[in-house]
Amino acid sequence: MALLLPGCTPGTTPSTTSGGPGTGGPGTTGPATSAAAAYQGPLDWWHLGYAPGGETATSQLVDDAVAAYEAKHPGVDITVTGIPFSDEGLARLDTGLAAGSGPDIFRIASDRLPGYGAQGVLSPIDEFLTEEDTADILPNLLEGVEYEGDHLAWPQWVPPVGFYLNEAIFQEAGVDIPEADWTVEEFQQLAQDLTGDDVFGFATYMGPASVNELTLLYNQGATVLNEDNTEYTLNSEAGVKGLQMMAELFQAGAMPPDSTTIVLPDVEQGFIDGRFAMMTGGSGSITNLKANDVEFTILPPPIGDAGETVTVGGMGTYAVPQKDDPARVAAAHELGRYLTSAEVAEDVPGWYLAPGTRESITVSDTTPEMAAFEDMLPNVRFMPLIEDWAQVDSFIHPEIQLAISGQKSAQQALDDAGAQISPLLEE
Repeated sequence: MALLLPGCTPGTTPSTTSGGPGTGGPGTTGPATSAAAAYQGPLDWWHLGYAPGGETATSQLVDDAVAAYEAKHPGVDITVTGIPFSDEGLARLDTGLAAGSGPDIFRIASDRLPGYGAQGVLSPIDEFLTEEDTADILPNLLEGVEYEGDHLAWPQWVPPVGFYLNEAIFQEAGVDIPEADWTVEEFQQLAQDLTGDDVFGFATYMGPASVNELTLLYNQGATVLNEDNTEYTLNSEAGVKGLQMMAELFQAGAMPPDSTTIVLPDVEQGFIDGRFAMMTGGSGSITNLKANDVEFTILPPPIGDAGETVTVGGMGTYAVPQKDDPARVAAAHELGRYLTSAEVAEDVPGWYLAPGTRESITVSDTTPEMAAFEDMLPNVRFMPLIEDWAQVDSFIHPEIQLAISGQKSAQQALDDAGAQISPLLEE
C-alpha cells in the first residue's frame, strides 16, 4: 500500500513472561506458553528485502533483533532468509506456505492476510494473546488483522497517511500553517492560495495499490465496502463529494497537470524541490525530507463530513504458518510477540520505522516528527480485509483518475468502479 486516538503515550514494556496464553484464555498459563518456553531448536524467519550480514540498515536491525532474542532464549536458533520485494519473492512465499515447507514466521502487509486466511495456512495469534497484549495493542489496529473471527498475525506498525506542509512555501506566500483540526474547506482554500508560479498547492499519488488519495473520500465518511464487506459503497454521496472536491482542485490548476500519472517518488521529490506546497504521505517520508533539509509540518487529513479526523493506512505484521509441531509454532508466536513489542525497541534502537501498534511504544521519543503519525493511530481506517482486495483495488484507481482529469463525473466514475467490483463480492 502506498503511502501504506489520543496519541500513543509512553508506557512500560509489555511483559513476555508475566502470564501466558493457553487453553485457560488470555493471560493464563497453559500449554501454549509451556510449549514456547520449553522449545529448543531452529526457527526459520523469512524477511522481505533482507540481505545477510547487515548489508542494509534494515538488515542490520534484523540481525540485531536476532542476536538480542537468542541471548534471552538459549537453545533457540533463528535463521533469517531474505526474499525479494517482488512478485517472484511473494510467489516463493505463497508456494512455501501452501506446501507446508515455508518459514516459521514471516513479515507481511496486512492486506495479504485474507488470502492466507482463506487457504487456512496461518496459525492465528488468538491462543497466544495475553491480557497484557490485548490491553496494549490499540483495538482498531488489532481489528486490522482480523479475518472471519480470527486474528491472523501480530500487528507491528502502521504508517497512516498524513498531510505534509512545506513551511518555506507557506512562509513565502504569507500563509499560516493551520491547526491539526483543520477542515476540508480550509484545505481547499489553502491549495488554491498556495498555487503560483511553478508551485502547485497539492499533490498526491493515485496509482496502483494507493490509499493516499482515498483519505479525501474517507474523511467525508465514505468507505469502499460496507461494514460486512458484502456491498460496494464508495459511490455514496460522501465518496462522490470527496472525489469531486479533488477534481475541482485539479481543474482550478491547484494540482500538477500530471496528477493522474505521477509516480509516488516524484510526489515526494516535487515537495522537496518546492513545487508542491502540500502532499500526502506516510511516515517513511520523514527521513528523506530531513536529509534534504526541508522544513515541514505534518498534519492529519483535514476534517470533512465524517465530523472527526479520519485517515487510512496499511499495517506491517508478523504471521506464523500452521505446522505439525505445536511447540515450534508456539515458539514462533513468542518471537512474533517480541518483534512487535516495546521490548525489542529497547533492545534494538531504531527498530520501529513507523508508529507501533501498542500504547507502550513511542517512536517519537527518538524521532519527534513521528508524533503526528502516532496521534493519528486511533483514527486509521484500513482497506477491507477480503480475499479479492487486489482486484477491487485495481478497479478503483483508474476510475478516480478519469474523474480527476474531467473525463467522467465523480458519480459516474465511482459507479463504474462499482459495476466491476460488485460481481466479485457476489462470488
